[in-house]
Order: sequence, then structure tokens, then C-alpha cells
Amino acid sequence: MLFGYMPERAAIEDLLRRARSGTGGVVEFTGELGSGKSALLDDAAEKATGMRVLRAEGWQSEARYPYALLGLLLNPLAGQLAELPQEQAEQLRAALWGGERDTADRLRVCDAVLALLGTAARRQPLACLVDDLHWADRESVEVLSFLARRAGTEPVAWFFGEREGLCIDEGRTSPAGTRMPLRGLDESEAALLLRTCLPDLVPSVRQRVVAEARGNPAALRDISRALTPAQRAGGVNPFTLYDGTPSSGTSAQTEFHERFGGLPGSTLLLALTVSACDADDLRPVRAAAYELGCRDEDLDHAERSGLLEVSVSTARFTHPLWRLVTYCNATAMQRHAVHSALAGADTPHAACIWHAAAASYESDEVAAGLVAFARHAPYEQAYAAYDRAAAHTTESGQRPRHHMAAADSAVEAGLFDEAARLVDAVAAADLPAQRLQVAEVRAALDGERGTAATAPAPLAVTLLDEPPRLRDAEDHVTHCHESGAGRRLPYALLALGNALLAEDDYARARETFQEGLERCEEAGQSNCAALLKSHLAWCAAFEGDEERCSALAQECQAHAEQHHGPTAVPDVVQWAHARAAMGRARYRGALARLTALWGAEDAPRSARVAADLVESAVRSARPGLAERPFAWLTGRDSGQSGQRGMPSPYDGWVARCRALLTEGQEARCRYEEAAVLFEKQGRRVEWARSELLYGEWLRRSRRRREAREHLYAAEAVFAEYGAQGWLWRVRSELAVCAGRRETAPSPSGLTEQEANVVRLAARGRTNPQIAEELFLSPRTVANHLYRAFPKLGVTSRNQLSSLRTDEAC
Repeated sequence: MLFGYMPERAAIEDLLRRARSGTGGVVEFTGELGSGKSALLDDAAEKATGMRVLRAEGWQSEARYPYALLGLLLNPLAGQLAELPQEQAEQLRAALWGGERDTADRLRVCDAVLALLGTAARRQPLACLVDDLHWADRESVEVLSFLARRAGTEPVAWFFGEREGLCIDEGRTSPAGTRMPLRGLDESEAALLLRTCLPDLVPSVRQRVVAEARGNPAALRDISRALTPAQRAGGVNPFTLYDGTPSSGTSAQTEFHERFGGLPGSTLLLALTVSACDADDLRPVRAAAYELGCRDEDLDHAERSGLLEVSVSTARFTHPLWRLVTYCNATAMQRHAVHSALAGADTPHAACIWHAAAASYESDEVAAGLVAFARHAPYEQAYAAYDRAAAHTTESGQRPRHHMAAADSAVEAGLFDEAARLVDAVAAADLPAQRLQVAEVRAALDGERGTAATAPAPLAVTLLDEPPRLRDAEDHVTHCHESGAGRRLPYALLALGNALLAEDDYARARETFQEGLERCEEAGQSNCAALLKSHLAWCAAFEGDEERCSALAQECQAHAEQHHGPTAVPDVVQWAHARAAMGRARYRGALARLTALWGAEDAPRSARVAADLVESAVRSARPGLAERPFAWLTGRDSGQSGQRGMPSPYDGWVARCRALLTEGQEARCRYEEAAVLFEKQGRRVEWARSELLYGEWLRRSRRRREAREHLYAAEAVFAEYGAQGWLWRVRSELAVCAGRRETAPSPSGLTEQEANVVRLAARGRTNPQIAEELFLSPRTVANHLYRAFPKLGVTSRNQLSSLRTDEAC
């Protein structure tokens, strides 16, 4: 699977398309080691359907053999030499397949190869892929350059991959070609690659790997695989990533030895000092390196060789893999010596503690320093410090205490697997003083995973609760990030999403819920994941995506059947289904769900749920069911107004509900009042819903021209927010008003409302059901069907099911 590189992939598809149509070209990818050149050539080979693929790669050991690469590339076409003139065929046999290569006439070889490719391409378009061109022999490169400059004359797509800085022929790309330097993956693409390929990396470690790899795909892969399981799970030294990483082979080992193996030992020792220090700060590196016997000339050697980039105050490796190779190539004693020197250098106190831990085995002094560091560190670093302190302490009685502290920190960091491992180690010691702590940690783990009827400790603010202030919610998320509170972060994102919904920022709210869900799935927080899925189902209902809403609701239902989930999950799911039904004017179905939600014991009360219930009850001709929620809403509104001495945030819903429950001039005034109140509060979606209801009321009162003004206004807002369900409803109402803008007639000549009625009838809906959904009378539905049947060429309702209504309507 290829991640990122969208411009490069688009260039591949474009060139292959042109080659299939008879005009070829060249795309050349240049980049550093591991930048993705070979992966892009693989992608080109996979996409070259209907084409003959020729492929070869340069090899450093064969660079001294003339035409070695070209012979490998053209070998599949050797059987077609008989179709060439005899002189050209003999020229190719001599140059490529066993003749006197050194005496071959270079220009004649170029002409013969061009003729051979032309002959083959006339049968089937060709895709020629050449990788590692910087290691090709000179003769092959010259012929390929000749062919590339003539690439537009034949149906041949040329793809080259070449190392940046080692390009042999800068003029090779033809006028019909493109040279594309590769700059690697951006942070989001790199994180997605790691999340897909290495799901056991916890988020904080993934972020460190992304920063270390600098967008290089090979570095992302090799650095991640070099980490131990404990490091992948979060037990990472915060000041030196590779602390404890075993010596392991990487894709860059061979090239590193070829390029830098001849450097003096003191220079490589200085490079090891740089690799052991995550910061690029040159000051502690020089102090530690001088203590180890290095000198300024070693820094010069490292810079001139291309191993390090050095400035006045910084030093870092020119390639992200060189740090890993340098650290892995060193012996354990060399690493310990470097970390000991860094622990005594001019570095922050916390860094000294961790370098001392990397340089020692058992040491009570180091263990005490790690414990002191953990008391003021973010949760994940505290977990790593306590766990490391347990490994360093010489007192066996201290180990369970350190493990218990590490388990507590791991729970708060959201590292539940590590917390379970640590608490099992503490339980095995069976110390009476720690039995209660063990039980508390296990209860917290069960509560997050839903394996026991334990409520999650972090407060969950759902759609059914009062949303927090947006600024407070954002500050809470920031605090969770800074403190490493991985357990609380999904709940903070849940609260932030609800605050964003209150501000009508639906797109960002959905992204926030999705981010929280990804965090939960990584950490195994199944209960919070169910909460977030229910809110995503609500967002899908708002967007009119009933299929996604139902799929997420089913996942929530499955979780509820298998786990002890939060009680709010089924309530939010019920509301989501009701919202989806209201958007399609299925009021009776919405009323049944909202009535069940409102009547549940201990169900939280929400102004928006109350307003939806009143609307569904009135539209279903059962206004009696609206009395209790309306009474609750008016009581809530008067309480808020009395406390603040100012308009309540519930005023708009109260006014709209009064309008629904009254008639005549009173209803008109209340609809207008609701619209004004929602506009003042900046609730644009609720304003649009009020305009929709007002337009429906005006249309029913036979004021169609006036109704259209309000319906058009509501339509514009719903379209802006992507509320497809509400858009369907407002456009159906506009169709009834017979003033629809820019409406193209159907192929059969049906009006828009006739088409709506026919579609629903074809799905088996009865006239009363269609009337409820389209807010018409059953008699009007029957009239629409009576007029539609002759236009469709049918005589009965049963014949509608055999029609392709998507084409006829």
C-alpha cells in the first residue's frame, strides 16, 4: 500500500494514459535513500494494465560492464530481433548479448534499440521502469538518455528512479517528460502509514518516530522495527530514543559502511554521541565528546564526509537512518561510555538522570532520580520512569511499589496493556498494603474496556448534557495533551465535539469525534469508543447519511450486548435515528423513538430533544404527547431567565414550540420570534429549522409566495452545512409550492412532487405513509399518482415496482 505522493501518482497515471493513446514520455523520480522511488515504480508497474512492462535496476557491482543494465531491460524482447533489419539485429546481439561490447558503435546501438522498442510497442504499449539509475553503467545511461529525448514519438512510458545528488545525466529528461524530486511524506501521511503498518505503536511513540524519520518512508519502517516491544508500548527514554535498542540490520547498513566506514574511530565516536542525544544541541555533544577524547577535527571529518550537518549550535545527521545505524553499530560498552559522558555534561537535570539510567544497570541512586523525575512528569513519561526505576533498584521490596506507581501512571496515560502487565506483577508479590491499589487499577481497566459494570472515571459530556464552553473544552484538550493524560483525552475530545456542535461547527465536530474514536481504538477504550460512535451516528443523521448512521448504531448495539457500556450510548443512538427520520419527514417513527427516550428512567433532559419531541408530536397529529416536554422546556427557560435577568438560551426553542402548538396570528408571531432569537444567538441551523417550519406553516395557510422566501433561506443554510436530510425536506416542500428554481423536468415529464410520490409508492409505501412523509393529504397523494400513471405508461400501482424509477423520475 502506497501512502501520500499524490502528485507523483497522478503523473504516473497521466503518462500511462498518454502511452496507451500512442504518445509516450518520461517521468523521473529523484530523492535520497529510502525516499520512495522504488515504491512509485512498483505503483507504476501495477497500474500499467494492458501494457507490456519491462523492468531493470542498476547494480553497483555491474557498473563497470558496458550495456549491462540495458541488456537486462531489453532481454524480454530478444525474441523480436528477427523483425529488425539484419544489421540492427546483429548490432544489438553484439552489444547486449555476448558480442564485443567495447567495440560496438554507440549511435548504431541507440538506433537499433529505438527500432526494437518501436516494433514491440506497435503490438502493445510499453512501460519501461529503470530503478537505481545512478548505479548503471555509462553506456546504458547514454542509450537511455538518447531514448528519453525521443520518448514522445512511440507509445512507450519511461519511468526512472535515481538517487538525488548522484544523477549522471541532468539533461536526460525529454521535453515530453517530468523530473520529480521526492520530498517524502508529510506528518499526517507518515502517521497514517505507521498506524496502518505498525498498529502496536502507541501515539506518543509514533509521533517521535515520525519526527525522527523526517518523512522518509524507509526510515519510518526501519526505526519502528528497531524498537523493542516495550519501547513500542510507550516505555521510551524521553531524551534518547534508541536507549536499549538492540543491534539490528537496516536497509542502510551496507551503504553506511561504504560511505563512512573509513572514518577515524574518534569521528565515529563523536557521531555516536550525537546519535545518543535526541536534541540537536551541539553544546552537550561537544562537552561529552571531548571527555571521550574527540577533537574539533573529528567534527570537521563528520561534516566533510556528509555524515553530519553542523552549524554554530547544532549538529544532526544528514539522513534520518544514519542515527539509527550509528547507534546500532556501536558496542554496549561504547554506548554506556557515551551516555555516562552525556550524564555529566552541561545538560538539563532530567536529561542527566535518563542518560545515567542508559549508562548503568542496577543503581539505587539512579532509581531515586527516576522517581523524582516521575513525580513532575507527564503521565506517559512518569510510567516509563517508574518502570525503569523498578529495573534499577537493588531493593526487592521497592520494585512492587515502583511497579504500582508505574501502573497508575500507565492507566492515566491510556496504556492499558502495560498497566495490566504491571498490576499483574504487583499482584504476584501479594503485598497486603497494595491489594486495594491493585483492585482500583483493575476496576479502572474493566471500566474502560467494558468488561465489568464499572463506570468510567473521567466525566463524559454527551449530546444529552449541557455543552461546555468552547474555550474551556479546548483548554481541557490542550491540558490532556500536555500532561500525557491519554485516558482522559478521548473524553475531552468528546466534550470538545459537543461544544463545537453547540457552535454549529459540524464539520470540525465530526473530525474531533473521529480523532477521539481513533485514540480509543488504539488504547482499547471500548466504552468511550461506543460513546463516540453514537455521536458520529448523530452527525451522520444530520448529514442525511442514514446508511452510515445505521451501521454505527449497529456497532453500538453490538457493544452494548457484549459489554457493560455507558447508558448514554443507546439514548444518543435513539436520538440519531429520530433526527434521520425527521429530516425525511417520517414523524411517526421519530415520535416513537423520542417518546421512548424521553420516558426512560433517569434519562438526561435536553432542550433539543424536547424541541424535537414537540415537533414530531404535532406533525404526527398527537399534540398531547408534546405537553410534558413543552412544560419541562418552559420551566427550564423561566429558571434560566430568572437567574440571569436576561434572555435564556432556551427562548428560541420555547418560541418555536409555542408556534407549533398554536394557530393563526399567534403562531405567525411565535415563528418570527423564534427566528429572531436564534439569529441573535448565532444558532444558524436552528434558525434554518425555524424558517423551514414557518415556510411549511405558510404553505399550509395557502401563502405560497411568502412561504418560498423562508424555504429558500432555510435551503441555503442546510446546503452550506451539508444537512442532506433537511435539504430533502425543504426541497420537497418547495416542490409543493410550485415555484422551484432551476428544476429540470424528469424524462417522463413528471413534476418534482409527482416524482417524489412515485418513488415512495414504488418502494411499497401506502398513501397515508406517503402523505406523512411529504406532509401532504392522502387525497393529494392519490391525485399525484392519478396524473403520473399515464406519463409513465402504467395502469396500476403494482406496475411501479418493475420501473427503474431513478431513470423515469
